[in-house]
Amino acid sequence: MAVDYDLVVIGIGAYALKLVCLAAQSGARVAWICDRHSHDLTDLNIVQILDVLQLLKSRMVTHSTAEKLSLFPQQIKQALKDVCPDDLWDMVQTIGVDVIIGTCKFDRKSPNFYGLEVTESDAFATDRISQRRLTSRTYAIADDPPTPLSKIFGLADGDYLTASKLMSLENLPNSIAVLGNDVYACAIAQNLNFLGVKTYLLADHSPILPSIDLAIARTLQAQLEAEGIEIYTNARVTAVSKIQFDRSRIWLGNTTLECDRLLLPIAPRTWYIPHESYIYQCHHEQDIAQILYQCLRTHPWHLPNRSEVPATIHVPSMPPISQIGLTESAAKNLGRSTYVLESANENMGMCKIICDRQGKILGASMCGERAKLVIEAIAMAMQGKIKIQNIEVLQELHLTEQWSKIHRHTSQQEKSQQEKSQQEKLRNWFIAAANCIRT
Repeated sequence: MAVDYDLVVIGIGAYALKLVCLAAQSGARVAWICDRHSHDLTDLNIVQILDVLQLLKSRMVTHSTAEKLSLFPQQIKQALKDVCPDDLWDMVQTIGVDVIIGTCKFDRKSPNFYGLEVTESDAFATDRISQRRLTSRTYAIADDPPTPLSKIFGLADGDYLTASKLMSLENLPNSIAVLGNDVYACAIAQNLNFLGVKTYLLADHSPILPSIDLAIARTLQAQLEAEGIEIYTNARVTAVSKIQFDRSRIWLGNTTLECDRLLLPIAPRTWYIPHESYIYQCHHEQDIAQILYQCLRTHPWHLPNRSEVPATIHVPSMPPISQIGLTESAAKNLGRSTYVLESANENMGMCKIICDRQGKILGASMCGERAKLVIEAIAMAMQGKIKIQNIEVLQELHLTEQWSKIHRHTSQQEKSQQEKSQQEKLRNWFIAAANCIRT
């Protein structure tokens, strides 16, 4: 069946730009639909928003709380200009990508294949211009994954903020409750608290960040609480309502919390995504490789290398946290025989490495200023199958020395056990032989 494109990318998430550029540069016919389903006022993904908040934080570090709140409207506009290039769409179009500003939804006019109904809008207005239908061999959903939520009564009717809408506020409210326990919720809560907003973090897990190593997650939670953020763990939000002075009342089981605004880092999706083999989610670097593989597989000379390295997680908090692969608890749950190497000092922060007895790294977690740099180096080492004893950055953390000591000690124990076992076998053999001679 003839199609319009080899790849249609939907959304402006953190990996959308890289995906469309790599696909177009590899010779694929690519369309990028920068959708406005969330009706947010800024075309920013969550990573760009956190970059804006970090830039804002660095520029206002010497100001008092009152000054931060008063300077916010002026400073946020400048930070947005510095982080977000005005010529992004033009740059992408020059490499052959069709950029479509508007909304879309999947339809199935063909019995065996989905297409897209697209409503195009002007890049600087929301007025409808035209509607059309397009088809592609491959689709990639590259918006930011929505904040996981259970059903909350009154949330759909309430006036809640998202990270993107936060960028468009004229003035910050006095208090905000951030809902979620993922990396984005933690980073947004910390930045809001720095800007002088009374901040609550409502997490449905204890401790926060359930996908992060337990000790490191507890370290960050203690840091956030020390900075003045009120954290509610194992908090299941059941209802939200408006009260006097346009404030919000939030029900957390048997208790309630009142604040000026409720913030969901990323709004829930309001449109249907079919479950088909040619419709992919693009939320990690590894997703890009898989989508390009499927998109370009008719051109074998363009096939990208497929990586088996697990996705990295980066928490843009202060101090930052990064992680790749297995955590200590995950390795134990799998029943794998592993070494756990730990390092903690004021200069480098806290680092934990999970490896097997041959020195192959299975996972790593780090909390500290150099966390992202160290974990990226470990990711490259994992991809190149480099053993832990040969990674230079880990020598600074004294982890290679630690691994050598543990490995040597374990090897000696195993050798001793083997010798004992061999001696026991010989002893039993001699006893059996003696018994045979007597009889």
